[in-house]
Amino acid sequence: MSAYTVLLRLYPSDHPRDEMLGVLEENGRPWWREAPSLIAGAVRARTGEGQPPSLRWLYAARAAALMLLVAGTTTPLIDLHYGVELRTGMTVATWICAGLAAVAVMAGVRLVALGLTAAALVLSGMDQISTVAIAGYTLAAVLLLLPGRRLRVLNPLPVLLALSWSLDYTLPAVLRTALVVAVILWTVIDERILLAAGLALFAGLITASTEVAEVGDTRGLLIMAAWHLALPATLVAIAALLTQRRTRFLG
Repeated sequence: MSAYTVLLRLYPSDHPRDEMLGVLEENGRPWWREAPSLIAGAVRARTGEGQPPSLRWLYAARAAALMLLVAGTTTPLIDLHYGVELRTGMTVATWICAGLAAVAVMAGVRLVALGLTAAALVLSGMDQISTVAIAGYTLAAVLLLLPGRRLRVLNPLPVLLALSWSLDYTLPAVLRTALVVAVILWTVIDERILLAAGLALFAGLITASTEVAEVGDTRGLLIMAAWHLALPATLVAIAALLTQRRTRFLG
């Protein structure tokens, strides 16, 4: 097996690998000179280069649902680590449904993920143990309602972002900084993860609105809503602009 064959395996299966291999072998250039461009091309191909904006938005919606489900799944485990016992068996069932839904999203099985997310939402609503979890499952279910082709979400960044939200202040500052830098650098290649993060953060607006509405503080509601709306709206706007520019450039 030649080095070119190994490098071309990095491309998706529907890519014209055989044609590329023939051209590269006829060219006669050493493989290490072509390796950087081939790897960069494989990354672009794996990140949906050339996809229409609607498909890129759909992928971002699925990735955002994955973030919300992973965050909802890992938070109880972190509570257990710090000695907080799960309140009821219903809480455990909610966590299991959310975890299985996250796996289904990664596998690209949307309807199964939607059903499990709906189950997690119903169970968390009955349990009433976490407003944040209820908001996350609600938004995840809404995002999974969007129909479309099968899309697997195998990028590790959505999972790492969700874990960082769950760990919150317990995560070392250097790791939080490294994750932010990784997202920024990845956005240069693929803006869909930034778009997904913005969509997922809208769950905070649901939580803030619910909490403030309970005390009837209209002014507080407006302040908190504006605060929780500004960041996700900014991320979504930036990612949407990048999507439009990238589509025009590739077109």
